Formats: sequence, C-alpha cells, structure tokens
Amino acid sequence: MNTIKYIDQLILFEAIRNDDIASRLAGVSHDTTETTLEEAIRGVYFTTQRALLGNIGNGEISGNYLQDHLCRVIAGEENIFARMSEKGVYKDLRRGMAAAEITAALDFEAKSVLMLAASEIKLISGVYRFDFIKITGAADGRNVAAAPISGSGALSRREQVHKAMMQSKSIDAAIMLANYYQSYGSGIFETAPALYAEDEGLVPVKCPDPITMDDLIGYESQKRMLIDNANILMSGTQANNMLLYGDSGTGKSSSAKALLNLYSAQGLKMISVAKDKINLIPGILAQIEGRGMKFIIFIDDLSFEENENEYKVFKSIMEGRIIPRPKNTIFIVTTNRKNIVKEVWNDRNDEDDVRRRDNIQEKRSLSDRFGITLIYSAPDQNEYLAIVKSMAGKAGLHLPVDELAAEALKWEIRHGGRSGRTARQFVDYKIGIERIR
Repeated sequence: MNTIKYIDQLILFEAIRNDDIASRLAGVSHDTTETTLEEAIRGVYFTTQRALLGNIGNGEISGNYLQDHLCRVIAGEENIFARMSEKGVYKDLRRGMAAAEITAALDFEAKSVLMLAASEIKLISGVYRFDFIKITGAADGRNVAAAPISGSGALSRREQVHKAMMQSKSIDAAIMLANYYQSYGSGIFETAPALYAEDEGLVPVKCPDPITMDDLIGYESQKRMLIDNANILMSGTQANNMLLYGDSGTGKSSSAKALLNLYSAQGLKMISVAKDKINLIPGILAQIEGRGMKFIIFIDDLSFEENENEYKVFKSIMEGRIIPRPKNTIFIVTTNRKNIVKEVWNDRNDEDDVRRRDNIQEKRSLSDRFGITLIYSAPDQNEYLAIVKSMAGKAGLHLPVDELAAEALKWEIRHGGRSGRTARQFVDYKIGIERIR
C-alpha cells in the first residue's frame, strides 16, 4: 500500500489532511505508471515549491523545508491526542516499551487514542518522506522541498517533532509527539507563550518582550512573591490572583512579563486582555479550562472611572460566578491605584451613612478579589542610580560613573521623575547618541 495516498483517511491529524501542500503531494503516487508520472509531477511540482517558499521557517529543525513545514503543521495540531498529551496522560511512557507495558500504563481510552495516533503517523510518514528527486530521478537544482536545513545545535522545539516522524516504529513516534505536546501545548497555544485577545479570537504575540527577573533592579520581595505564587500555579494547586499597583514606570508590567519568561519553558502561557475586551474573558476561560498548560490572564494598567460599571462584570468574572476560576489560571492586573475603581467625595459625604458605606465597599470589593497585592513604589535616588548603572552596563554604555549619575539625575528631573522607565529611556537615549557620533 502506498501510504501517501491515504491521508484523506486521517481522523486525528485533521490539519495534515487539510494542509494544501500535503494534499497536493498525496495526489502523486510512487506506483503511478511511467506515462502519467511526469504529468502528475508537473501538475504539483511548481505549485508545491512556491507554497514552500512562502512558508519557509527559521531553521529550527533538521531535515528539509518540506519536513519543516509539516513539522509546524503537526506541532500545531489540536486534537484529542494532543489534549490528552497536554494533561500528562502519556507521561509515563517511553520509547521502546513493549505492548504489554503500554497496556498496563494506560486505561482503555488512552490506549485507543495512542494506537490511533500511531497508525495515522504511519500514514503521514509517506508525505513526510516525499522526495521529488527520488520519484523523478532528476533534480533541476531548484527543489526547495529537498533542500537541507540545519538546526540550532541544541535539540530545538520542532526538531523533536522531526525526530519523532523519522522513527521506524510509529508507536515510538506517537510517544515522542505526546511528550512534545505535554511540554509545549497544542493548537494556537503551541505557537507562542504570549497571546492577546481580540473579538475574532486569541492572537499569538510574534515577538514577546524578552525581559527577565534579573533585568528588574530592586523590588526583591515583590519578585519573590510573584515566583512563589507561580510555583503554586505550576504545581497544579489553586494559586492567588495578583494585583500589582504603584507609581507609573516602576516595573509592574515588566515583572509580569519576566514571570512568563521564567516559566514559559514549563508550559506557562500569558493571555493579555485589554480593558475594552474584558467581556471576552468568560469565553477565554472556557477555552483554556482543562488544558495541560498554565495561564496568566494579564490586564495592564486597569482602572475604572466613577461612571463605569464594567468593574462589576469583571468582579463577577474573577469570583462570584457559579463556575469557579480554573485551577490552571490566575489573573495578574496592574494599576496605578490600589482600589482600581475611582472614589469621589460624594461617596464619603452621602447623608445616608448606610448607603455611603455600601458605595465605598462596592467600589473596593474588586480589589478584594486579589489574594495578593504587591506595591511598587518609585525608587529613591540611590535605587534609581543603581537601576541606571545596571542598565547602562548591560547596554554597553561607556560613561564615567560620576558623569553617568549626574546626567541621569538631570534626565529624571526633566522627564517625569525617578522610575525604571525613566532610567530605560535615559540609557536608550545615551546609547543612541553614542552610536550616531
């Protein structure tokens, strides 16, 4: 049987079945008669090459560009096998296990899905190993499909998929893919650690901020609390929602992004939600509940004015709904004011004492939904200069220490006061001036 012709039978790996390139190649059979082979090849060769050129990756894996493309399709699959793998259903399996060992390690449903995945990988392998040169016996030097590409040295993410697909035993390939999905997730969540919410759905962030905890100078107790709470989340235990409030530019948002970068390799994802998209959160929670990954719902610079009642909706979403917050999810919200909802003097001067207390409590109740509140105060002069010195050193800014301090202090007076943001803007400016001179 020529397996390349049978990808239309795929049940689990629907993305491969629907992939345009795979479908084209499936129309070319190794046992096509010599008369029709050239015609079949001509019908698919150039369109396939153009499609591959339009989808060339960044060299993450070994193999060739056709395999690179198919690796990306397989890695981005979202089916019951990938979802079960995310949850660790197959975590105790290893390559080379005997059938009896696999049966003993899995229940009937898990084993059935694994065996189906293995059988479909065998079908996909025909497309994966497809080679125009071997079929036609003639290369014209333009065969993008067979052009080799090299990996980055270390076993990169999708190189693991490549190695799985090159396994001689399909059951070993299925186990390797299960390990991949458990480590990195599946579907849209496989493509990036950070996403943002739009009305049409979640969108991957192409270039997430690479900031790390070491880049944040000071705020050691805040960073420790963030990490401790993240460890609780990653362990599968219910973690606390977190409110980060304080002066502008002090590193609240940067701390949240650094937390993501610290744990993204362990399956932590961040979904950024703008204030005007808060109504999308229930749908997002339904989408991520029960996934094997852990999630931060991140809302930056949140505040509500007196006449905005959307905070009541958000309060209900966080806690108060019949459906509890998923264990694999926490909210991290940054704001410049602790109570988030603006209070006015009328709230305090209402003649009805009961109503006055009710108004104040109602507006403060949103902040109470956060189990952990971290305060980010503006740095004093010494702390500010320490931040500048650290940033300047990492950026390669060559200035005498006294001159650096003097200019940094002048900068903060003219540009909105002391903060990590002000320090970054100062260093960026000085680096730019150095480079153009």
